[in-house]
Amino acid sequence: MTEQEVAGFLAANPDFFIRNPDLLGRLQVHHHERGVVSLVDIQLERLRSQIVEQEEQMAAMVKAALKNSDLFERFSRAQLELLQTHNIYQALMVLESLADSMGLAVSLRLFDSFDESLYLARRSFDSFRCSRLSSRPVYLGRLRKQESEMLFDEPPHLGSFVVLPLGNERSIGVLSFASADGGHFQPEMDTLFVEQLAMVLTRLIHHWEYSREVIG
Repeated sequence: MTEQEVAGFLAANPDFFIRNPDLLGRLQVHHHERGVVSLVDIQLERLRSQIVEQEEQMAAMVKAALKNSDLFERFSRAQLELLQTHNIYQALMVLESLADSMGLAVSLRLFDSFDESLYLARRSFDSFRCSRLSSRPVYLGRLRKQESEMLFDEPPHLGSFVVLPLGNERSIGVLSFASADGGHFQPEMDTLFVEQLAMVLTRLIHHWEYSREVIG
């Protein structure tokens, strides 16, 4: 019989060694590190390796769950604090506190603001939108120097960023977070928490604008 025929027979009869346990114990193969060992030993070693791998995967899942739980708590608290603010400056203080707690920097830019420290020309952001936000609503990753300086007064050198427009039918501004770690924000990261934060902030800004128009 050829090797393929033997392999095919064993694959088609997975209970072969169960029906022939003595044969399983007598079979020996050459291991590149341990010399001649039995198939039982090889199987046990593979099982141990699988258990170790599963334990590592489980530990990674637990670590990720704890991290997500911490992020959820931070962003939920920030959203509640935002709902208690009455103007953009109070909201900015909440955002800065959130960013500080995570070792990040935050930037808020508004297209129609009369405050020069918050103002960003809509046309200046259009090229960024076309190049960075054409395929998804949030950008994560590194930025060119000109792009980072458009959003931050002092952007981190070789850092990474998350950038998302504010607004519903029409953009009203840009919310950005920056990390000094160039690999902190990656394109494959989940953006649910920051998108929810941006949604709350957008609704607040629209509410403040409406209230100002009514009072005026």
